[in-house]
Amino acid sequence: MKKNIKNLTNYFTGTKNRWVKRAAILALSAVVLTGGYFGYCWISDYLEQYVQLDQAPTEIKGKIVTLKNLKEEYFVDFHNMYSKDVRKALEFSETTTLGYMIDYLHGEMERDRKGEQLMYCIFDNKENKLIGSLEVREKNNIDPGQFGCWLNENYRGGGRIQEAIKLITKVYFRLKPGEKSFTAHVRVWNKPSYYALKKAGFKEIGFFYENGKATRYILEMTRP
Repeated sequence: MKKNIKNLTNYFTGTKNRWVKRAAILALSAVVLTGGYFGYCWISDYLEQYVQLDQAPTEIKGKIVTLKNLKEEYFVDFHNMYSKDVRKALEFSETTTLGYMIDYLHGEMERDRKGEQLMYCIFDNKENKLIGSLEVREKNNIDPGQFGCWLNENYRGGGRIQEAIKLITKVYFRLKPGEKSFTAHVRVWNKPSYYALKKAGFKEIGFFYENGKATRYILEMTRP
């Protein structure tokens, strides 16, 4: 119970709103005094979805995966997990050098710092190993799909990507109270990614056309 209370308290490290903090203290006090585990669960679920955040947490822990901010110390592991299979699915170059990847990841960190995207590395909790990444980008005219993710082929299945998507979705909507949804574009030939996103809660809303031909599914994640 003490561990649960600590985890709940950590949800407020990203908010500067004193009224939210006061409400949290009152809620936590009620839980402690009543010893109500079910009350804790209800409050925790409510706060995870509806309490606004002023800044993104550096780490989001789930049952089977943990999301962590990208750091330079993760660059080599990121490169090693960014396999040929992953690059093909993301339409990356078949061969990617470590130097190129380091430059690319520095760019990703800068976009994250500027608030142009919300990005996390995915770590497997059992092995404490980087196995993928995901991000939600701000809407722009150059890249109409906002959401992107990948998972090394050795760690697919078992609900990892679905839990990762659930975790980042909750944080995204708490950071963006005015946003009601975000979209993902998936190539029509990439059926595994299409079904993985639908399993995670995305809904198909149409197609993206290039030269008069439907080339991508448009999927949408809406606010809970």
